[in-house]
Order: sequence, then structure tokens, then C-alpha cells
Amino acid sequence: MSSIYRKLVVYFLLLNLFAIGSVGVYSYYKEKEALLSRTFDQLISVRMEKKTRIIGFFRQRISDMENISRLPQVRKIMSEVATSGKGFLSRKNKSPLDQYHKYLFDYLKDAGCYTRLLLLDDATRAYSLDLRSPFEKYQILQPAEIKALQNFRLAHENKKKAFVKEVVFNPERDHPVLLIGKNIFDKSGHFLEMLALEIRPAAINAIMFENNPDNPLSNTVEVYLVGNDDLMRSNSRFLKNSVFKTKVKTPGVFRALKGITGQAQFKDYRNIPVLSAYSPLNFSGIHWAILAEIDAKEAMIPIYSIRDNIIYLSLLIALISAAVITFLSRKFSDPIKKLKAETTKIAAGEYGNTLEVETKDEIGELTRSFNEMSVRLKVQADKLESEKKLRLRSVIDAQEEERQRLSRELHDGLGPLLLTGKMKLESALNTKKEAMKATMGEVMKLFSDTVQEIRNISNNMMPSGLKEFGLSIALQNLCKEVMDNHPIKIHLVLDLKQNHYAKTTEIYLFRIVQEAINNTLKHAGARHIQLSLEEIESHLFFTLRDDGRGFDADSPPPHKGNGLINMKERVNLLNGYFELTTSPGKGTKIDIEIPI
Repeated sequence: MSSIYRKLVVYFLLLNLFAIGSVGVYSYYKEKEALLSRTFDQLISVRMEKKTRIIGFFRQRISDMENISRLPQVRKIMSEVATSGKGFLSRKNKSPLDQYHKYLFDYLKDAGCYTRLLLLDDATRAYSLDLRSPFEKYQILQPAEIKALQNFRLAHENKKKAFVKEVVFNPERDHPVLLIGKNIFDKSGHFLEMLALEIRPAAINAIMFENNPDNPLSNTVEVYLVGNDDLMRSNSRFLKNSVFKTKVKTPGVFRALKGITGQAQFKDYRNIPVLSAYSPLNFSGIHWAILAEIDAKEAMIPIYSIRDNIIYLSLLIALISAAVITFLSRKFSDPIKKLKAETTKIAAGEYGNTLEVETKDEIGELTRSFNEMSVRLKVQADKLESEKKLRLRSVIDAQEEERQRLSRELHDGLGPLLLTGKMKLESALNTKKEAMKATMGEVMKLFSDTVQEIRNISNNMMPSGLKEFGLSIALQNLCKEVMDNHPIKIHLVLDLKQNHYAKTTEIYLFRIVQEAINNTLKHAGARHIQLSLEEIESHLFFTLRDDGRGFDADSPPPHKGNGLINMKERVNLLNGYFELTTSPGKGTKIDIEIPI
């Protein structure tokens, strides 16, 4: 059986662990939420910084195009190209414009952002200047490339400002290239030529990979661009040659291309869980998605550290709490164990033991109450033991008195009669026949007296009328016999619904009435006795009232008889109720209730 000490320890430990666990889980998730929020804020900051720089880059390139297109020398070069046709490519470069050719070449090459310069005239001729090769490497474009440039121009036919768009020169072999175009019009607004610059992908990668000291990138953070065909437009930090080769079909790309800005956690193009901040990147004819991401595992390293610290701290607190709870539980349970041990002693009949009151709380009150109970039980037990001894003595005394009475009656009554009869019979042996007849008559008279005496003795031991005629007749005979032999008046009221009751009930109740009358005759000095015996609702109610001297009920009786004790004992054996009411000079009243 589990003790209260174990229960207290277990309950308090469970409650303590629940509280520590709840606080730990709450702290962990709050810290995790805060960390994720900070991480997303940093990713958003990096994404916005890169987006701003990309847009700034495009604006700078457009500015370059606007500036170049306004130079008169560039217009003359383009006019020369338009008029010379293929001769422009085959002639010896001795034109006065050669110095401007070199200036333009050097300017664009030094910018480091362009691959080649493209010229498209209104005669559907197109030339390219490769900025990665030595000077004078003009080439005529292929028909497919010319058509792509024409479509590029027609899409922005009426635009006078520079524009940016991705163009695919050969859909079967090439990937899109990024072009900045500018339509050249004469003073009347008639289209002359289109000037275009092809942007190097490396220039975009340089921006995406350049680290900002204010937003340093960790080992797994990357910012990349994705086109509307779901292909990368900037290199991956983890995959080589990923531009136009790696397809990114993640929720972030899908939402960003739909024009939605946000942040979420999902698996990236490597199928690795990441935290991602995504946004659309729209500029002129460019419609891309820009994403800043970090591996969730790396992002969660601080929270894992916090989690471990919370676990270690929780375990430490739990151990300390367990020690404190064990101490307190023992402090609470030890007095209860002592009370239990003493209660076991009381159950075994060892009364009167007390415990030291060590506290002033409820346990202290319980200990005081236990001490009072133990002392009272000791007093009660002593009292019951005294009453037990008194009852036993009264039984023995009653038996002894009955023997003495029977002895007296045999000695004083039957003895002389039998002795006289014997003597007369002996004397008759020596007498004549006539005298013998007279003697025999006297002996017969003595035998009749002897039989009557035996009947009287028997009636005193067990009234014959009680068995034959019932309780009512027996009580009437008892009252008549008492009044015939004593100077006292008895008024008897009987209201019984049956002639006979249970044998034990009849005998005990008769003896109770007999004992009550005898006590009154011996000790009360009364002249009148009122007796009533009634049957009401399956109960017998007996009342005796006399006009005797009475006595103090709270003090020991002035006489040493066992009459009251015998009456109480018989009433208890019948599961009844006994009440004595008396006071000096006011007589005595006895009320008895016995269930039938």
C-alpha cells in the first residue's frame, strides 16, 4: 500500500514537472518564434538590399544607354554603318571616326557589364560589336538573331526611352540574354536605328554574391533570382553553372512570380528545408523573382542551444525541487505516520498515549485532537472496565444472594418440615394402631405444607404465572404480593396488546420491574408507587414513579446495592433505553423503552 509520503512526493513532483515543462515549452516556442521573426527580418533586409542594387544596376545601364545614344559621334558611327553596309566591315579603318570607335569600345568594355553592342537599322540589317574581342570585330548577325532583335524593337516600337528585356536569339539552342535597347529617331520622329547592349550574366552574379558588411551572409544563406520560366538567373552558392540550368519550383517562386511578397518555410530546389523571404522583381520588361534563403537547420542552431539550456536548467530545477519536495513531504508525513502508529496502538486497546505537538498548523491541531481523544478513551476505558467489574461483581453477588436466599428457604422452610415429618414417622413405629393413624394424619399435613413450600420457592425463582398467563398477570400478581406483605400502595396501569412477548423480553422486563420495586422498598422509604407499562408502535414503555426520599443522581448512590446496575444491564441486553430522574426529597422516576 502506498504511503501518504510517497503520494505527496509523486503528486508534488508531477505538479512541479508539469509547471517546469509548461514554462520550458512556452519559453522554447516563444524564443523560436522570436528567432524566426529575427531571421526573416534579416532575410527580408538582405533581399531588399539585393533587390535595390539590381534595380539600381538596371537604372545605371539604362543611363549608360541614354548617354551613349545622345553622343553625336555614336549617331555618325551608326549612320556610317547604315550607309556602308558590308563595306563597313571590310574597309580599312582610316575613317576620321576611328577614334570614336575606339572610345566607344573602351567605354563599354571598361564598364565590365556588357558582352556586345548591337546595331539594328531600318533596312533590317544588324551588326554586333563583341566587347570581349580586340577592336574592329564587327559581325553581321544571322537571320534568326535579326528577327529576334526586330521582335525586341517592335515590342517597344513607340518607346523613346531605353528599355530592358530578355531575348532568345535561337530558341532551339540558346538561353535568353538580357538586352537594354534604345530606339533612335530623327527630328521628325521617324525611326532610324536601334542601339542595344547585351548585359553579361556575371555582372548580375557579382551583385548577388557581393557581401554587404551590414548584412553578412552565413554559410547557408543565399540570394538568387528566378525567371518566369522557373530557371535561375543568378548562380547558386551550392550548385555550379546553375544559371538557366537549375529549375526552381518552390512555393516562394510561385508566389513571387504571382506578384506576392512574403516569407515562409519550405524545401528549396535542393529539397532541403529553408526559411525564405521572397518578392517579385519587376523592372521595365523584366519579371523575375528574388529570394533570400537560409537552411532551417542553421537558422535553428541558436534555438537548439536555447532548447538544450532549457532542458538542462529544467532538470536542475527538477532535482532541486525533488529534494525540497522530499524534505517537505517527509516533514508533513512524519507526524501523520506517528498518528497512524498511535492509532494502531489505540485499536489494540492501548489508550492514554500522547504525541508532542510540533507545529501550529492543521497537523498540530490534529495532534492535539488525537491527544484529547486518547486521554478520553483512556478515561472511558477505565470507566468501562470499572463498570465491567461492577457488573461481574453484581452478577456474582446476585448469584450468591440467590443461593443464600434459597439456602435460607430450604433451611428455614423445608428443613424443619422434613425433620418434623421424620420424627413423627419414627415415633409412629412405637405407637399403637390408633395413635399411628393420628400420627400419619399429621405427617400427611406436613407433606402438604412441604409441597406448598417447594412451590413458593419455585415461584420465587421463576414465577409460574409469567409462563402460563403472560406478563400482564405476572405483574399484577407481583404488585398484589408486595402490597400484601409491605405497607405500600402500588398503582399499576397496563396497556398491552399481546398476552405474550419474546421469552427473554418477558423475563428481563419482569425482573426489571421486580428490581425497581425492591429498590423502592429497601431505599426510598416511599408510601406510593405508580407503575405503567404500555405498548406503542412496536415498543414497550415502562415508567416507575415513587414519592420517596430520592438522591443526587450525579453522586454515587447512598447504598451499595447492584439494583440499578442490574436494571441498566438488562435494558442494554434488550437494546433498550434507560433514564433515571431523581433529586433529594423529590422522589425517583425511571423511564425504560424496549423494542419488541
